[in-house]
Amino acid sequence: MNDIDLSSNNFIDFVDDIMKSDKLSHSYLIEVNDDDDFKYINYFIKLILCKKKKIGLSNVNCSDCNICNLVDEKSYPDLKIIETDGQWIKKNQLIDLKNDFLNKSLLDNKKIYVIKYAENLNSSSANSILKFLEEPEDDIIAILLTDNINMVLPTIKSRCQILNFKNNNSNKMKNILFFVGLDITDEDKEKFIHNSIDFLMNIEKYKINTMIKVKKLAYDVYKTSDDFLILCNILLYMYDDCIHYKVKNEINYMNDYKEVIDEICSLNNIESLGKKIKIVENVKNELGLNANMKLLFDKLIIELSEV
Repeated sequence: MNDIDLSSNNFIDFVDDIMKSDKLSHSYLIEVNDDDDFKYINYFIKLILCKKKKIGLSNVNCSDCNICNLVDEKSYPDLKIIETDGQWIKKNQLIDLKNDFLNKSLLDNKKIYVIKYAENLNSSSANSILKFLEEPEDDIIAILLTDNINMVLPTIKSRCQILNFKNNNSNKMKNILFFVGLDITDEDKEKFIHNSIDFLMNIEKYKINTMIKVKKLAYDVYKTSDDFLILCNILLYMYDDCIHYKVKNEINYMNDYKEVIDEICSLNNIESLGKKIKIVENVKNELGLNANMKLLFDKLIIELSEV
């Protein structure tokens, strides 16, 4: 299998292509930087399992289907995560995993297991998992994670599609997620983020009373469908961060804008944030259908203001 360096390939494009071409591998070995990168694997898992079969950015924000919600809550019954028990991942952990996966999926979907720190598979535990990798069931997907691929046993590497997140820090990932597929300078990216947050905060604080000001900002800044797409992406991730911050006191993307997130959280409960995510997703979907941009801006402003 060919290695894929995700520091030079667009992660979202990559996973989109997988789903569009129906070429999902049965096993992936993914090299990451540290624990912060592990959370991005969650998006990959949701992409595989999502009942709505969304692709790209809409999928990683999916809050509409029960399966994606279960994955986010770490309670999806056919997702097993194996971590180091002491110094090594032990043989009995993998035997238990194989026994768990003998039965049919409880939700009639793919079954996925994630092995964190695959470099800690010793020869005994690696031998236990090799046949699982060599003769996979059609409904089982393996995702092995490591922060040092050179320490992973060659017998494991040879049986996996290798993906590389190394040297792909969170800021680069944020740029991928916001500006996927668009040729934009770093300076313009910062302007887009600043203007999008200005757009958002005017709506959050002043509601419909700011309609004229926000419409002027929107018409002046977001002149193309690509511009509008960036706005939608930033709003989605900002609202998603607000939910995570309320529930887990975590910020996944907009770490530089904690004060803004604090203010948005003070103005919303989790239910209203969820409604706003759905509003933005719906407008974004209509944008993809070549709807009139000015009408979509008006719809976005009005509906967000009414929540």
